[in-house]
Amino acid sequence: MKIGFLYEPAYWLLLEKLIHDLEREVRLVGGESFRLSSADLERACVDLIYVLPCDRIETLRQVEKRLLIINSTQSQEIAIDKIATSRLLIDNGLPTPQTIISQTPEPILKALDDFGILLLKSVNLCGGTGHRILRRRGGQILTTSRNRTYQVVFGARNQIRDGTIMLGPPYYAQQFIGGATAQANDRVWRMYVVGKQVVMGTVRVKEGVDTPEKSIVNVATGARYEFLENLDAEMANLALRMADLIGFEVGVVDFLRNRSGQPLIIEADCDGRYLFICRKFQEAAGYGNRYNLNAYIARHLADYVKRESDAKMVHGHSP
Repeated sequence: MKIGFLYEPAYWLLLEKLIHDLEREVRLVGGESFRLSSADLERACVDLIYVLPCDRIETLRQVEKRLLIINSTQSQEIAIDKIATSRLLIDNGLPTPQTIISQTPEPILKALDDFGILLLKSVNLCGGTGHRILRRRGGQILTTSRNRTYQVVFGARNQIRDGTIMLGPPYYAQQFIGGATAQANDRVWRMYVVGKQVVMGTVRVKEGVDTPEKSIVNVATGARYEFLENLDAEMANLALRMADLIGFEVGVVDFLRNRSGQPLIIEADCDGRYLFICRKFQEAAGYGNRYNLNAYIARHLADYVKRESDAKMVHGHSP
């Protein structure tokens, strides 16, 4: 088994530990690994390419016609497009916070009239990056950034001027889950999908969440990872459904719980050319073989290559 890890050398400092870990796990399952850049794609001689942040998506699409690629280019494009993933959730009846997707501000204004508060989300970033809380106060819409409050207006493009933030389309927002104090929104559950299995789960926990503005729960804002000894069956089933809809082989699905305890899908991401799954849980207490995501990935790559090879042999010997 020959596995090519595709990444751009410019991202090496960001990816070094991850690539070393993946290479070690591939060796442990009897495989060879090769480091590839976009410039190497057309002459790559491997059984499968595992995609990490890189450039030249069109070249990757062409190579995909002759080589196995994980994750597929189509699944990477869907996963990075947060509006597309939300539409999949809504169209297929999966539980998610009430969502507003619009090219005009009127639906946002109506939702603010209904709820008083909204989470405005980035359309192509992950982990809460770019999200902001919008509040209706009298005739104004307000948002807070870095301890400063701004008035929000809607216009042609995003810009900040003095005490005003202008927001341009598209508008992508969700009902804020957790109520005015956000006490129920101090944690995010994550299911890790490899192949057709949820192989592990974590919960990100953030201390001191007493306002909605503090409720973006990721490592960058001070959250810590804890491991789930027992997977939540409902979350696991929903994660597999979401992975199937997007089409990724290796990815994650994030959840909140509403006040009644129901899990709601808020995001899905996968390793690929745009981003890679956060492995900061490797620094958490209790990390070991049971939670070694890279080992699960390496075993899946070996199984995937063998399965595809066996299928070709059967096809080649069929009458």
